[in-house]
Amino acid sequence: MYTPNPLQRRRLFILGLGSQGKAWAQNWRDQKLPFQILLREKSSTIQEAKKLELPVTLFNEWRPEPNDIFIMLIPDHTHKNVLAFFAQQGGDIPLTFIYAHGVSYTQYNWNQVYPAWSHLLLAPKAIASEVRANYLSHEPLAAVYSTEGSIAHDAKELVFFLAGQLGINQGPFKSTFREETLADLFSEQALLCSLLPYGARLIFEKMVERGISREVAYLECWREVKLIADAMIKFGPENFHRLISPNALYGGEKARHVIFDKSFHDKLDTLAADIWSGSFFNEVMDQDLDALRQSVIADWSSTTLAQTHKAMEKKGVDL
Repeated sequence: MYTPNPLQRRRLFILGLGSQGKAWAQNWRDQKLPFQILLREKSSTIQEAKKLELPVTLFNEWRPEPNDIFIMLIPDHTHKNVLAFFAQQGGDIPLTFIYAHGVSYTQYNWNQVYPAWSHLLLAPKAIASEVRANYLSHEPLAAVYSTEGSIAHDAKELVFFLAGQLGINQGPFKSTFREETLADLFSEQALLCSLLPYGARLIFEKMVERGISREVAYLECWREVKLIADAMIKFGPENFHRLISPNALYGGEKARHVIFDKSFHDKLDTLAADIWSGSFFNEVMDQDLDALRQSVIADWSSTTLAQTHKAMEKKGVDL
């Protein structure tokens, strides 16, 4: 049975060439999917796009055509100004915007602000490097999607087509912009970008403080995070706890009751409340994010953990 190509007679643009933009673009390039990277005239990434053999269109060269598709891979806090630019070019022209994260849509209700446009969600559940690596290795790559903000009849077909071309082979699973936003932000804050890296850092420092060598401490609390995570995914919660050693089993349960007490739950509730209320988004908008990133990187660069990581790399340890 013939299935029409949802991109037929439509132009596809990627906005931004950051980590996610490069991953999506390279995957689609390898799939021979026609698209353009849409960049500002003086963008510092124009030359990088050329090195990667990615086709580029500049904003001052672009003119709207009905049913143009835009993949929003620029930072969430920039969406408002970028969408306002497109509205100036022709807010009544039917365009489609696909977001890799639901934050700005959830905060601003884009379907009400720009009702002539379709707003779709296609959110890979992987960092950019894994979007590219899993495509190349054919490893599992999951995503969630939503068509709740669409006015087009073929929205789901379009999302699934682009997901397949990207290398998504688990799902994409149906969600909503709000659900994806809440889940993504809370998991980042409560676990992925806080408890994991900062917990590992603190434990590394405690080990070294108590006489453990830097190399052994590094292997135990930084490198083994990946090995444990791999086992959790491969075996699942029940079998993971069947496989770990008796010492690890008892120690984990002891620590669970010491660390994850009521005060910890209260802190999780505080983080969640800020996300669910929308106040976290307002906090982000008030930040100088470039300065914050530089400050955080400078802080991590000064740690013994980071220096040990670099030293282990030089020694040829398989990290």
